This record gives sequence, C-alpha cells and structure tokens, in this order.
Amino acid sequence: MARQLSPLERLRQARQQRWLAERRQAIAEALTDGDGLAVAPCQVLLFGSRARGDWDGHSDTDLLVVAPTRPQADGLADRLLEAGVGDDVIAISLADWQAAAHSPSPHWRSLHAQAIPLYERPSPGLVVSG
Repeated sequence: MARQLSPLERLRQARQQRWLAERRQAIAEALTDGDGLAVAPCQVLLFGSRARGDWDGHSDTDLLVVAPTRPQADGLADRLLEAGVGDDVIAISLADWQAAAHSPSPHWRSLHAQAIPLYERPSPGLVVSG
C-alpha cells in the first residue's frame, strides 16, 4: 500500500514539477537558433540536489551536457551558461558519459545513476540516458 503524501510533500512535488517544466523550456530556448531548429545533437541532464529531490532555497542548478564530441558539448554548455539556465554546467562527450557508468570514481557513477534528462535532440548513436 502506497504511503499518503503530506500536504507539504505534495506542495514540494508540485513545485519541483513546475521548476522542471520551466528548466526544460529554458534549455530548449537556449539551444534553439532563431529559425526554430536545435543547434546540435545533445542531451542535457540534471544532477545534484535538484535531481535527488533534496533541494532547498540555496540549491543551484547542476547540468551536464552530453554531445557526440567534447567541443560540441563545450559550445552547448556555454550557451546554457550565457542564457543563465544552469549554475554549474559540465560538458562531456558521449563516449566519456557512457564510460562514466563504469568509472572507478564514485562521483561519476553516482552522477550517472541520479541524472534526470531535461532535454534531448537525438542523432544517430546519441542514446545517453542515465
């Protein structure tokens, strides 16, 4: 039997869902050119306290940009930072992201496990979900 959420927990979940929808929209706008076309294949993932659900009023927005190459990811991360969409934006190539799931680093394994997709513009071979 599922546990009933308290009114405060329901309010927190509703706030999180609104916040996620706003971030998704802001990311899509930042990664779209004036002609309405996305600038490059990529996926943008949320990690950190916002992804885990233990955020508070001092939490920042941690994003990871995965693209076929690191230079592409760097350029897309710069767009997100310039648009003010994320506070900490990490750029990573698809190959490095896929390797992170099996990294000896607990940081990368944890990030891989908790990441929430916020945006995806696929290309052949770009399947990067955490």
